[in-house]
Amino acid sequence: MTDGIPGIPDASHLSDAAEEADEETWERPVDRFRKTATGSIVAAGLLGLRDVMEGRPEKEEVTIVTEAPTRPVGDLDLVIDPEHPERTVAVVRRPQPDQADRPG
Repeated sequence: MTDGIPGIPDASHLSDAAEEADEETWERPVDRFRKTATGSIVAAGLLGLRDVMEGRPEKEEVTIVTEAPTRPVGDLDLVIDPEHPERTVAVVRRPQPDQADRPG
């Protein structure tokens, strides 16, 4: 497009270089040590040094929250005493043998 305009260089060679750069994945110089034994030893040493100087970082506790069923379970009675957990009672009722044979 800029052929023949004085003072503006031809940029057609730049597209070829960009395509070649896309084909090769660029790595930082430090990335070559990531896969070697020496790199692993140095990384472990630096992490140990960080622990000595700054203290170990506290681990985050993962909290899993689920919804309780909205309808009560018919065969289970549960009584929880938060002040005295040893008094918690769970009663599971089994169906009568004659009721288990009948459908529905």
